[in-house]
This record gives sequence, C-alpha cells and structure tokens, in this order.
Amino acid sequence: RDQQTDTRYQDFITAVGEWEGVWGLYHNGWLLHRCDEGKLFCPLFATRDAAQRWGASIRTNHVAGAITLVDVIEHLIPDWQSQNIMAGICPTPALGPVLIRPDKLSADLLGALKAAMTVQFGRKS
Repeated sequence: RDQQTDTRYQDFITAVGEWEGVWGLYHNGWLLHRCDEGKLFCPLFATRDAAQRWGASIRTNHVAGAITLVDVIEHLIPDWQSQNIMAGICPTPALGPVLIRPDKLSADLLGALKAAMTVQFGRKS
C-alpha cells in the first residue's frame, strides 16, 4: 500500500485529539501483537468498533477498552519506549498497522490535544 495515500495515522490523530482518548484491546493487560516484519506493536484505534472488528479478525479474547490520552502519554508510551514496542495505528482485517515510534506518537498526541483545546476554548491571550 502507498504511504502517501494512507491517511489512517493523520485521521487517527485528529479523531483522538478531539475525543481525548484511544481504543485498545484489553485482557489482563493491553494486547501486544507482532506484525509481518516481526516488530512488536500495541494496536490502537480511534473507535471502539474498529478495535472490536480487528480483535475479531485475529481471534483474540481481548476486548475493546478506552484509554485516556493522559494514560497513553504518561504510562503506556514510556513502557513501550523501554521495551522497544511500536504503536500500531488502526490495523484492519485487510491492512497491517501504521507503525509509529512511541516518541513521535506522544508528540503528535500532545499537538492534537492542544489543537482540540484551542478549538474548544479559544486562544488564551
């Protein structure tokens, strides 16, 4: 697939910035999955439906769970960095995840949160 036409990551960042949360798959811990290239990733989704659909496609007993952006940024991302785990954005039954380094995801999520708050509350002088 062509990275230039795959807008899943940008769409994800916009959506989760406005909602201030993401969806993952949880069962005694957040699901980690290995992609075809062998990299370990934590799948993240903008919607509960997308998380459930993908979970069903890989036949996991993990269930869709919401994670606040604060939890992602303060708890999950530091763990992923220390364990060399990538964020796997919006995998689908047909497409693998968009793999993103945790530090880039953190910066992009913070940017999206700031943008969403600016829209919601206006510019502070």
